[in-house]
Amino acid sequence: MSATPSSTPGIFATIVAVFRQNRVPCLVLNVFALALVVSYYQVPALAGFWESLGAFKTHWSFAFSCVSTLFAAVIMPTGIQWIMGTLPREGWGRRLVLLMLFWGYRGMEIDLFYRLQTWLFGDGHDPSTLVKKVLVDQFIMSPVWFVPTYVIALRWVELGGSWKRTRPTLNREFWTRTCPTVLITNWLVWIPALALVYSLPAALQFPLFSVVMCFFILVVTVMTQRRAEIES
Repeated sequence: MSATPSSTPGIFATIVAVFRQNRVPCLVLNVFALALVVSYYQVPALAGFWESLGAFKTHWSFAFSCVSTLFAAVIMPTGIQWIMGTLPREGWGRRLVLLMLFWGYRGMEIDLFYRLQTWLFGDGHDPSTLVKKVLVDQFIMSPVWFVPTYVIALRWVELGGSWKRTRPTLNREFWTRTCPTVLITNWLVWIPALALVYSLPAALQFPLFSVVMCFFILVVTVMTQRRAEIES
């Protein structure tokens, strides 16, 4: 793009392009999440399954959040890439290990954050409580911690786990274009999804988050491959 890294038009154009590329997964993700929440509250036949899932998550605690996030963010996408024949031939083993280290930790971190939200605002599902949790999640934690560390971690992984190679890339463009673009794209996807996540009982919030993330990554992985095939 011809705009300078710090220019507002340049950032806006990048965000619009990213949203156009991912608008279908965004819509499908939230329809899917809504269907799951409705199934919990309105389909008695599935209530037992949801309660069992909540009890299972409560029993295994952070082990559940670690393993479920690893499956959704690492194992499943890697398997899809392998089936499609798009898995990088070189360095994929090291990349897989580094991704597992990051996402295993990130899953437990998000689980802990959900517990903190419940401690701060309670486990109510009224509009006031939902708004507070979404605002803290998306407008405090995401810009301050979740998004910057996520983007830095992915760069670190792509550069072979070398902080020496990663650090020079965290330049002005990174902070004025890359992070704002990822943050706003994150808002478009996760603000409505998290309103649904926080509408469930505390024991079911992370399981729904895991299922939604798994489904979203699956859709994005397949669509990215199809775009690449069309462009080639």
